[in-house]
Amino acid sequence: MSRRDVPFSRRATFVLVAAAVALLGAACGGNAVGDGTAAAGDAIAADLVHIHRLQQVPGTSALYVATHTGLFKVDGDEIERVGNATHDLMGFTVAGPDDLLASGHPDLRVDELMVEGKPPLLGLAHSNDGQTWKPLSLLGDVDFHALVTAHDQVYGVDSQTGALMVSRDRKTWETRSEGRPFSDIAVSPDDPDVLVAAAQDGLAGSDAGGRSWKKLDAQPAAYLSWTAEGLFAVTPEGTVARSADGGKEWQSLGSTGGPPAALHVTDEAVYVAIHEAGIKRSTDGGQTFEFLIRTNST
Repeated sequence: MSRRDVPFSRRATFVLVAAAVALLGAACGGNAVGDGTAAAGDAIAADLVHIHRLQQVPGTSALYVATHTGLFKVDGDEIERVGNATHDLMGFTVAGPDDLLASGHPDLRVDELMVEGKPPLLGLAHSNDGQTWKPLSLLGDVDFHALVTAHDQVYGVDSQTGALMVSRDRKTWETRSEGRPFSDIAVSPDDPDVLVAAAQDGLAGSDAGGRSWKKLDAQPAAYLSWTAEGLFAVTPEGTVARSADGGKEWQSLGSTGGPPAALHVTDEAVYVAIHEAGIKRSTDGGQTFEFLIRTNST
């Protein structure tokens, strides 16, 4: 039986999920790029600490890498820091060209992203280029760890309350459900009301825009990404799988070889950030992976 024919296991992996979430709090190290050889970007690669999200730059092959210490851009073996601030970008999404949205915790040196008497929470912030950020809403009140744009709406999961919140104008928000600590969410590219979410006790699905949820009979996943090719998931141990029916049935594809920190799927590639290792890329639909960038050469 080939790897791609192996079904997506439904064995309980709750401990692995918890471990993967805990690993996100540990630091990354190292300084290798591409195939592991020394390069001019070594020092910057070492700054890729706690990768939280990956997003492709529209119209290019480059990736934005949202991390604990700010935003970076990776294009081939070239790595650059975007801006000088070290915002902890827990949530990050590209809504379109020159339209970046983020959440998390601001660099404490940036006064305009702080509210006196409130904790350092970005709420929803916007940037045209990733260098400077403007608060849009919920500053000091909300910390979105999962943040997705689809169908001209923004979907976010507040890490403090487990609330799924949705906004069309990026200023006013509808809380559609609460108390659900999802680690990631994905929205169907065909229907704004069809969502799948990852949690420690498995996947949950909604056909009501997140107002109600039902458990899906599938192995827990750490991260999700939904494209026209299907719904992709990566498990806490690094197995990548794809579903063609919105999360009901799954087909295992390949393994990243390590615990994931982020997942992003495009028409050309599947990208997975590997905890304390770097970013891997698959150009065969998720069956095999190679390092795009290493952050740990050992």
